[in-house]
Amino acid sequence: MNSIKKQLSRYLAISVSLLLISILLATDISVDTWISKEFDKSMVNKSHFLISLVDEDIEAVDFDFADEFMPEFSGKNDPEYFQLWHENKVFERSKTLDLFEVNTLPEVAVSLNESKINNIILPDGRSGRMITIKFMPQVDSDIREEFGISVAEFEKRQQPMTLAYALSNEDLEQTLWFVDIIFVLSSLIAVFAVRFIVYKVVESGLKPLEKLNSEIKTINLTSETGTISTEGLPEELLPIASSINHFLNENKILYAREKRVTSDIAHELKTPIAELISLSEIALKFPQDKQISETFTEDVLSISERLKRIVNSILLLQKSTKTGELKVNSMNIEELVHLILLRENKMNRDVEVVTSPDVSDIVTNEFAVDTILTNLISNALHYSPSNSKVSILICKSNDLTQTIVTITNTSVYQYSEHELSQFFEPLWQKDQSRTSSQRFGLGLAIVKSYCDSINVDIAITFTPDNFITFTLRF
Repeated sequence: MNSIKKQLSRYLAISVSLLLISILLATDISVDTWISKEFDKSMVNKSHFLISLVDEDIEAVDFDFADEFMPEFSGKNDPEYFQLWHENKVFERSKTLDLFEVNTLPEVAVSLNESKINNIILPDGRSGRMITIKFMPQVDSDIREEFGISVAEFEKRQQPMTLAYALSNEDLEQTLWFVDIIFVLSSLIAVFAVRFIVYKVVESGLKPLEKLNSEIKTINLTSETGTISTEGLPEELLPIASSINHFLNENKILYAREKRVTSDIAHELKTPIAELISLSEIALKFPQDKQISETFTEDVLSISERLKRIVNSILLLQKSTKTGELKVNSMNIEELVHLILLRENKMNRDVEVVTSPDVSDIVTNEFAVDTILTNLISNALHYSPSNSKVSILICKSNDLTQTIVTITNTSVYQYSEHELSQFFEPLWQKDQSRTSSQRFGLGLAIVKSYCDSINVDIAITFTPDNFITFTLRF
């Protein structure tokens, strides 16, 4: 099972650790390079200083060196070495070379006025670095003027010299190793520190989510607590909490509705069942009573048909709530209205059907539209005075994009706004005593369910003069 906490901690720790290691690695390489360059730079400066001690006159080359001022070239304590060559012979070398069996430095071929740095093994056995420089000894201008020799003539007579200067690089290597160890330790510490910090930060950041989860667990459809508290929640969780609260409220409404519907269904079924039981008990108790026996069969049939209608209405409501896609076809709504009137208007009530000439066929599910219009027309005929007129208008909307059907009748009841809002609730009836044996309060619930299935808008309006209108927009 995937864990957001583990994955978030892992990814953050890895990414931040890689970033820190990259920075530390770049720093380590930069420091190592800088230290090595500074070491080589000090070698170059020292070798140039030694070269500056060499000068040449008409008679000979002189090396003006005093080792008492530079003890590193004469003592045994961390000795350094130099050697000069002139005319392919050793011209001068440091006293430190005489302390060991290997008393000479390797001569490396270089071009004039160029230098080369090599790693070598020093005479004392230590690892070291050596710089080799080939140069022309310097000549004092006063000397040339005294003998009347030009620079060009003097340079023709000069022989180049070679200087080799070497010293141990073990301290350098130790320093570089020390820097590398610091880098490794810093990297390890950074990785563990980042992982620990990230884990704690993520754990702290997910606490509101854990709190929200714990609060959700305490809520159910029967609990008194109806919503989740949003106090103290971070802004990222507020939309989730609001959505959950909306979901809980909707489900509580549905739960209460289902409880009411279940109770109403039980009540509707209880009455005819009780009637059947009563009739059966009376027939069994008084088998010789002709009045009972003559009407018994018809009464049982009537009650059974009522039970059948209730069950059929419940099944039709259940069928209308299914989410499967309904088949559609083109149909003439005016023709369908007239067919329904032939089927439902058995008392030949005054029904006026007005259709505007611009009405065209609609493409929808014919069974759903038939069920919707049948229930609405049947209700209009049933819940209006027998001498009143029912009006049906079929027209187009102003923008000609919708077909509008309005069914208007005079109501035998007065309805409040609250009662109008309950019209589409299953088994809701204005007559709370439920004296009707033909109406069970399921028709408009079926209408609303099918309207939702085929995307038809339905609205109710009630006027003070008791006219009620149902408006359908296809």
